Amino acid sequence: MIDTYIDELRRGLRGPRRVKADLLAEARDALLDTAEAYEHGGLPRRVAEIRAVREFGTVAEIGPAYQAELAFAQGRRTALCLFFVLIGQAAAWQTAWPAVRPTPAGDPTPASATLSGAVGWLAGAALVGSLIAILACGIGVRRLNGACRAVIRATGAFALLVAGSLTALSVAVALVAPRAGSLLRLSVGLPWAVAFLLVPMASVAVSGRRCLVAAP
Repeated sequence: MIDTYIDELRRGLRGPRRVKADLLAEARDALLDTAEAYEHGGLPRRVAEIRAVREFGTVAEIGPAYQAELAFAQGRRTALCLFFVLIGQAAAWQTAWPAVRPTPAGDPTPASATLSGAVGWLAGAALVGSLIAILACGIGVRRLNGACRAVIRATGAFALLVAGSLTALSVAVALVAPRAGSLLRLSVGLPWAVAFLLVPMASVAVSGRRCLVAAP
């Protein structure tokens, strides 16, 4: 009975695997302890498990609380992912990228200057937004439980918006910027752009999408 109950609960939950596994393990341990107590009191094992499950509550009753915990965990993970990706990209932009980027040919065009400014502004706003999301999904987990769906969905949507916008703007900057350099230098810069822009932002987008799935 207990294993069947835990399996049913597992199938209805969406969120980070490790947190989900920990929650299910705690639930299973609680059920086993209760069943053993009833068994020591003289009940047959199956009857003891049935009573323990009934007292614990149906999956429909306790599932939303478990899902809310998983949703906040996914929200924290997404916010932290976005924060550290932005910090890492800023560091890479200042250190590694100047050594491998294609050499600019002349002064920046108005379009490239405008787009570069937009990238910097958006990255700064995203960094502040990620800090707010970390607080909302961390400290706010106990105080914002009633607004769980809105908080987590907002975090996921924000991560998706930032990932898409920063990637698009960065690609646009690369396309409009005047450059002079050999094909070899371009071929060296491209893998760095993929490693420090596309792959991290893809991970942010995936985590943001999981927020939308985990929101109860």
